[in-house]
Order: sequence, then C-alpha cells, then structure tokens
Amino acid sequence: MENKPRFKPYEVFTKLMTLGKSMRSHCHRAIEKDGFTLNETDVLLALTATPENNTVKAISESSNISKGNISQAVESLKQKGYLVTEQSSDDRRFVAVRLTEAAEPVIQKLKEAEDEYFSGFMGALPHDDAPLVARILDAAQKFSPAAFINKLSGKDKSKDQSNDRNADE
Repeated sequence: MENKPRFKPYEVFTKLMTLGKSMRSHCHRAIEKDGFTLNETDVLLALTATPENNTVKAISESSNISKGNISQAVESLKQKGYLVTEQSSDDRRFVAVRLTEAAEPVIQKLKEAEDEYFSGFMGALPHDDAPLVARILDAAQKFSPAAFINKLSGKDKSKDQSNDRNADE
C-alpha cells in the first residue's frame, strides 16, 4: 500500500502563506503607531532576518513585494534615518542597504513581535511535536524554490553534469 500524506500540499502551502501574512501584520502593528508603513516593516524584517540580502532586489525577492514598492520604502526609511545606502565602487548598479543605529529600538520591537507570534504558533503544537516542526521549518527555510524549478525545467543541467563528472572521478 502506498504511503500517501494525510494532507493536501496546496492547502499546507496556502496555510503557510497565510501564517506569513498574519505574522507580517502582527509585526507591523508593533511599529505602526510609530509611523511605519507595511512595506517599511517588510524591509526592516528582511534586513533583520538576512542582513546579507541587502539589496532592493534581494529584499523584493525574499518578501515577494515589487522592487518599486521596496525602493519606495527604502527611500522613506533613509529619509527617516533608519537606513543608509552604499553604492559599490566596482559595480554602480549594486547598492547595498544597511540599518543605522537609529533603527535599533524599532528592530527590537519587531524581534519581540516575531518572537511573540512564533511562540504562539509553537505553543499551539503538542509539546512532543515542537522539535519535529522546528526541523521541518528549518528545512523549508533552506529549500530554494527557484533552484528546484530550474532543476525540473532542465536549466540546471550544466551543474548536474559537472556534479556527475566529479562523482565519476
């Protein structure tokens, strides 16, 4: 007998997206009264989560928000003194975005809101399941949808062939 999952993948991934949106809203509420927009909140969350993804393009891709909206939020956060941008001397198209010290109290509020939301989510689980869910979420964070799609579409063949050659040696 085939071992099919008890869940429907579409429903699970849709629910995960809903959880992400809900957490985003929860974090925004923590700083909204300080005059931050939802897109500004997303920029701050993205820079806090992965400081190395510090370009408008990277933030746009990680947050699934248009580059235009992210650019506008970055400019607004710069004017408020929470961000600085640094253009690369090697490649003028590359502009890094970095948090300033002024952003620290706001980032602290966001981290507290994230922790509160995540604790609420994990608290809804049976105690024994929490470590398993943590491992699943870690795997989800490491999973690259773009790499997976490229592999399925054959765009990643050169890497696969070079890996096959290396395995043969």
